Amino acid sequence: MDKEWVYFSRDSRAYRDGAKRFVDTVQANNGDPEKIQCPCSCCLNLQHHHHGIVYGHLVMNGMDPTYTRWIFHGEEPSSSVQDEYREMPETYFMYRDAFLQDDDVVEPTQNREELDFKILVDDAELPLYTGCSYTKMSAIVVLYKYKARHSLTDIAFDRLLHLLHGFLPRDNRLPNSLYATKKLLNDFDLGYEKIHACVQDCCLFRKDLKDKETCPKCGSSRWKINERTKKIQQGVPAKILRYFPIIPRFRRMFKSLEILH
Repeated sequence: MDKEWVYFSRDSRAYRDGAKRFVDTVQANNGDPEKIQCPCSCCLNLQHHHHGIVYGHLVMNGMDPTYTRWIFHGEEPSSSVQDEYREMPETYFMYRDAFLQDDDVVEPTQNREELDFKILVDDAELPLYTGCSYTKMSAIVVLYKYKARHSLTDIAFDRLLHLLHGFLPRDNRLPNSLYATKKLLNDFDLGYEKIHACVQDCCLFRKDLKDKETCPKCGSSRWKINERTKKIQQGVPAKILRYFPIIPRFRRMFKSLEILH
């Protein structure tokens, strides 16, 4: 498939003709569907539009510069699928393993499901904004680590995201809500569990102790105590352990093709 046109100015006739040929070819090769994936720099293959809208997006926004192998638009994958796998970012395997079952074939394939996974991973690996050294995923992980370290409330973190989103360039990809952030982290098994802990580090209030109000060893209250009134603030944990599950990582390590081969 001709790619030379993407390097021309979007105002030029050569670019417009190339974009038109691209859209027409994809449309014809896919049996004239109502909508096709849009590879422009804004949609990033995450949206499907009428072919006329896709053409307009390509002219207005340009082709996504990171989309060099047009596998979603008819171009054949690399002749060596093994090499293709090794080039994929680590987050691909983290996402893929969330859907891998024990009886799945480990041999790499380029089916529809895996291509959909790769779209999500490619989105996470894009720069936070043009020219930024942080990716969307790395920025989210840093901010979420900051939330955990400084015990920011969900409301405070949500407002922080809104503020940062406004400060960054308009093309930034930072989620502007806590909900969107948690959704992405959960997709990649990067979320954490909150476990109430004794203020003296004697125990964790889980399993047999999950309903206990005081530490069975030192007698400390599970709940925070107001320093001025000495009143127990029921429902407000005195100390929290944030647990990052290791099992998904082990699954990725031992099921990834690179380890098995």
